[in-house]
Amino acid sequence: MPTRTEAYIARSTSLSLEPVTYPDPAPTEVLVDIVAASLCHSDVRASQGTFHMKPPLILGHEGAGYIRSVGSEVSYVKPGDAVILSFASCGSCRRCGVGREPYCERLFLLNFLGEREGEGLQGEIVDGSGEGVKGLFFGQSSLSRVALVRERSCVKVEGEVGREDLRRFASLGCGVQTGAGAIFNIAKPPPSSSIAIFGAGAVGLSALLAAKLTQPGSLILIDNSPTKLAMIPSQLLTNVQTINSASLSHHDLIAEIKNRTPDFRGLDYALDCVGHEAVTEAAYWSLDKMGMVLTIGGSATAKPTFSTERTLVYGLTIRGTHQGDSVPRVMIPALIERWRKGEFPFELLLTEFKFEELGRAMEEMKAGRVIKPLLVM
Repeated sequence: MPTRTEAYIARSTSLSLEPVTYPDPAPTEVLVDIVAASLCHSDVRASQGTFHMKPPLILGHEGAGYIRSVGSEVSYVKPGDAVILSFASCGSCRRCGVGREPYCERLFLLNFLGEREGEGLQGEIVDGSGEGVKGLFFGQSSLSRVALVRERSCVKVEGEVGREDLRRFASLGCGVQTGAGAIFNIAKPPPSSSIAIFGAGAVGLSALLAAKLTQPGSLILIDNSPTKLAMIPSQLLTNVQTINSASLSHHDLIAEIKNRTPDFRGLDYALDCVGHEAVTEAAYWSLDKMGMVLTIGGSATAKPTFSTERTLVYGLTIRGTHQGDSVPRVMIPALIERWRKGEFPFELLLTEFKFEELGRAMEEMKAGRVIKPLLVM
């Protein structure tokens, strides 16, 4: 039977909570009763029509909840299971076959088209007037009271989990695993490394939480917003140096960063969580020999320039990453385990809003007054 619920639909000129009707799940789809969904800037871009998937579409790509029903070929989860939702992958291509799901060869099709797959699909997702709308944003479109989700987007939470904890876990599906994964999966810095993180948003602060666990010799957080730097919980900044770059020139910022490293040598790892070309270039020129720039933030218009001679002679690495190279069914349980041990207090990044307060949550996030909004049922 079709499922009638409410979801946030982004249109070309509006964003509102509207009635929607989901058809029965396809063979590889599930229905999830959402308990919470967090926001990241990709939701803002999608709502403005500047992301790959264009309106009208149901937003949301960081959700958590309980399985309501499953398609005929679903084997990973069953009704009643607690799940965290992340991006979708096919699970069978040459990338997925070697644990590289973030680079799945069908990633764009499964996450950014909003089209359902499977034989004998019973209808489409429609709004209150019966017009079709795109769902399956990042395989889930979780800003809905009930979401239609690809099975491959589900990460099952093993063991007992309370509803309050499951709400928190909603934030792990994209931005948090991206920042933490950049450290744990790619940089893997040895003890005493010099690390700088550009950008004090949710991705950058998740990277900061991970970097603190690697026993760095120098750990620097850089942002051009004093408001953002001031609202970071103090316990996150223990043994962290901060730089407000708002009034610093390109050369002064590089000099300031190097002054914060042992013997003024520069950085071993620089994480650009912003995506602006000036930030990427500052990260690059702050590196010590054999250093790495890891670009995490993205912009279609940014075109940073580098010195090929310096890159060669210094043995530098310029590396991008999608989702922090994270395999969600591996990475998310690992982050939960670290959280349960008190090692990864990502909940300090969260600010709760009622599910009906998406507009206010977006405004607070765009204004830099909250780090990670969490919409709870």
